[in-house]
Amino acid sequence: MSMEPKIRVKGFRGEWEESAFTESFDSLKNNSLSRAELSDSGSVFNIHYGDVLILYNECVEINKEVTTFVKDTEIARKLYQSCAIKNGDIIFADAAEDNTVGKCTEIIAKEDDAIVSGLHTIPCRPTKEFASRYLGYYLNSKAYHDQLLPHIQGTKISSISKRAIAQTHISFPCDKEEQKAIASYFTNLDSLIQSTTKKIESLKQVKAASLQSMFPQEGETTPRVRFNGFEGEWIKSVLGKLFTERIESNINGEMLSVTLNNGIIKAAENGRYDNSNSDKSHYKLVKINDIAYNSMRMWQGASGCSKYEGIVSPAYTVVTPAEGVSSPFFAYLFKTQAIIQ
Repeated sequence: MSMEPKIRVKGFRGEWEESAFTESFDSLKNNSLSRAELSDSGSVFNIHYGDVLILYNECVEINKEVTTFVKDTEIARKLYQSCAIKNGDIIFADAAEDNTVGKCTEIIAKEDDAIVSGLHTIPCRPTKEFASRYLGYYLNSKAYHDQLLPHIQGTKISSISKRAIAQTHISFPCDKEEQKAIASYFTNLDSLIQSTTKKIESLKQVKAASLQSMFPQEGETTPRVRFNGFEGEWIKSVLGKLFTERIESNINGEMLSVTLNNGIIKAAENGRYDNSNSDKSHYKLVKINDIAYNSMRMWQGASGCSKYEGIVSPAYTVVTPAEGVSSPFFAYLFKTQAIIQ
């Protein structure tokens, strides 16, 4: 059977081939070693299902990303002799807490790397020649993974079997150059995501350091770092002189959420299940430039300055600024250790 994708790499034409999974893969053996039987050093790498689900992307470079080894030297030797994993092999996770079960990773390894497949994994070896990384991306695509959904079993723990995987089919372009182009496209995306993630983490560290140094700490009257052109001591004042608590309610107001990372947002944009009370008579009104905070979760940063008018849970305190008071400034001040303490 053949088919063609809706979007494809420029310059390639023709239908794709479709074949049964069993026509393209041989089943391999795995082991049942627990985490306690693994180590962070050794001679034989062990691919654990938990790492496939959480740590590894669609393709895993053994020498760069895998840090788990079989602890016992003799067990490692015997396992490697009986069920070695090689470059290009695919390892599925056969258990998970949700429908991510069936996630897999393609092994990117050197010829002399000693690798085995661990607990709750289903290792497979392609019987056809595919471009490196193509299978890793394809087998994690919605197009393939949706085939597994009807076969998932379990309630608290979801599982998938070798038999279920054997009932699936795979699709691929007959032209290996197109497989390479597809793999290259997603590899470049992964590199971009990785570099962007590092930049975001770096900026978060800069923000955390700035919150620590650009506001006076407990017992201090000036910040350790400030903008050029500003000097003199800061004023210390009680909150009640700068803000007034708002105790109004509005049962028809739009529901708002006070988040840890994004301040106050519309609840409809939060992407979470609405567990608010159907009776909104005690919910508190929030207006633009008001600050809402949960005094029990201030240490986590549960506060923010609102850009919207709406309502929040009665668990929050809502304060409105006096004339001349900058709410955005105090919203950041509320997130510093000096205030939280």
